Amino acid sequence: MTFLLIPPYLIFAFFVIRAVLKKQFTHNRKWQMGLLTAFLLYLPLGWDVILGRTVFYTLCATQGGIHVYQTVELGPEYWGENGEPRFFYRDLGFNEINIVDRYLGRRNTNSNYSKTLNLSITKYEVVDTEKNSTLGLYVKYTYFGGWFMNYTGFHVVGNSCPSSKNLDNDLVQLTQSVFVKAR
Repeated sequence: MTFLLIPPYLIFAFFVIRAVLKKQFTHNRKWQMGLLTAFLLYLPLGWDVILGRTVFYTLCATQGGIHVYQTVELGPEYWGENGEPRFFYRDLGFNEINIVDRYLGRRNTNSNYSKTLNLSITKYEVVDTEKNSTLGLYVKYTYFGGWFMNYTGFHVVGNSCPSSKNLDNDLVQLTQSVFVKAR
């Protein structure tokens, strides 16, 4: 339904910009005023894209990725020949990590992290169940674009960060960062 409003809005914007350009300005001033008017007409449709991308990239740079709070030494029986952990099974998923009935893999997704900016957050954490503490954390943010794109009916695919193509590799890296081979 919102998609039907685009042609009338573009026609309206064209006439407003044209009216501004007809004013008695110098050549350089006409360009400045025309660009300013076009930007102001874009704001009702895209203000949340500007703000959303800024917040998304800031969160990615400051809070996204792997965070290790404490490491745990495990014996050689927990490690494969190539150094990959034997306790992480790619086909079972992260929630199935269970080491010595003490360490647990947990996933938590909040799709409404910022409903206004269409941001979601997914946290994968390795928890010590005896101490009830987080040993390591992998934080992934996803941005689904502005309101206008979401309501035009087009298929919206989110941008995620870290932008890894293979989540399993990131989770293996998390487990290898938290759990280290005993010496």
